[in-house]
Amino acid sequence: MTSGIDPAKQGDGPKVLFFGRENCDGTQKALQLMNHAGFDISYVESRGLGQSLPDWVHDWRGDYIFCFRSYFILNQALIDSASIAAINFHPGPPGYPGSGCINFALYDGAEEYGVTAHLINTKVDNGQIIKALRFPILRHDGLRSVLARTHLYLFHLLQEVVGGVAAGGQTYLSNQISGSGEESWRGEARKMKELSAMQQLPLDIDAKEFNRRLHSMHLPEYPLHISLHGRRFVLQGEADEN
Repeated sequence: MTSGIDPAKQGDGPKVLFFGRENCDGTQKALQLMNHAGFDISYVESRGLGQSLPDWVHDWRGDYIFCFRSYFILNQALIDSASIAAINFHPGPPGYPGSGCINFALYDGAEEYGVTAHLINTKVDNGQIIKALRFPILRHDGLRSVLARTHLYLFHLLQEVVGGVAAGGQTYLSNQISGSGEESWRGEARKMKELSAMQQLPLDIDAKEFNRRLHSMHLPEYPLHISLHGRRFVLQGEADEN
């Protein structure tokens, strides 16, 4: 499905602007769920960093915005175009806001991880928390296995919140936020440039630090690397193969 308004997905329920991701199974399941719930859906597909919003989005007015694995950062005018709530599904717990959160959790040796649904404001991962789900990081977990489990939990959280909104609307959200009073964001939101800096290895890195970064920050599609005499050398293979 391409970005834009798809008449086949429009219902007679609350108007929803949904930001999803290209080639994402969770995004497609979310669209099916919202369609089944009768929402009037307008869909924007996110393909990567730096992508421009389609022009029609700036004229959209409705009830809810849902962001699921989207690269877009919403400005205040767009947030305000949702009369009831703009909600983001963050692939990390409240203790890890921002980008690269899975990587930094593994780097820190965290014993658990999770996902968070929250209201959107103009700061990254800063709005009131609707609900957080957590799961243990197991002894033999690596980046890819934690990433896969995170995506499962993130869709489960979307199912719960979207279902609650369909059944209870604004009352459901108010009750959830009140019940999540003990949850709070901790620390500054990480930026992608911080992760990128950690993926470039210093030439004098010791074995302990190398293994720590290998475990938490290396995938073949986003590899650790070194720069030497103007050339970039990348580490190949999965972390457990090196």
